[in-house]
Amino acid sequence: MGNLNVDLKDKKNVYAIVMTFIILLLAYCVYTYVWDPFVAEEQNLQTQLTSAQNELKKIESKRHRVAELEMQLAQAEKDFQKLKEMFPEEEKVPMRLQDLYSVLRSSGVQIQKFNPEGRSEREHYIENRYSIAVNSGYHMLGYLFAEIANFNYPTAITNLKLSRYSGIAAEVQKAETHGWTPITMSVNFNLTTYTSKKVGK
Repeated sequence: MGNLNVDLKDKKNVYAIVMTFIILLLAYCVYTYVWDPFVAEEQNLQTQLTSAQNELKKIESKRHRVAELEMQLAQAEKDFQKLKEMFPEEEKVPMRLQDLYSVLRSSGVQIQKFNPEGRSEREHYIENRYSIAVNSGYHMLGYLFAEIANFNYPTAITNLKLSRYSGIAAEVQKAETHGWTPITMSVNFNLTTYTSKKVGK
């Protein structure tokens, strides 16, 4: 293999060498000062984009969670209002009377007595007792108790006492004559409703 001899006296050779050197220098400068920073910046931007996308996903996930929590809070407030209606802080005697008289009229029983009998405090609630006496037929009484059980607040019936109605003979005669349900018994019982205790009381 022969030696590569370059005639430096030939201007064309010198020009070619100089141009080659300049081109290599420019390529080096472009690679070092343009391409490398561009690639580094691209990688940095890609990293930032990925990080931003991940952060956006977290925000979107939290946004859905916030919406779910808002719905749960709204439902909890509705449930709390229902509980406050079921367990008010004060006994609403006029409303209790209105509810009771309404079912008494619809059931057909004859009310003889409705007396508040005081209240008893328990650990977390208060019992409000009422003494009630009615004259009723068997089916009327069953309807009455069913309606009381359907009140939108808790109730309890205790101390139930049944006795023969003193005017049963006349009631049976009227029933046979007019075709209505006779009054056959006198009924005494206690109705209990419940109220909540105020916090800190």
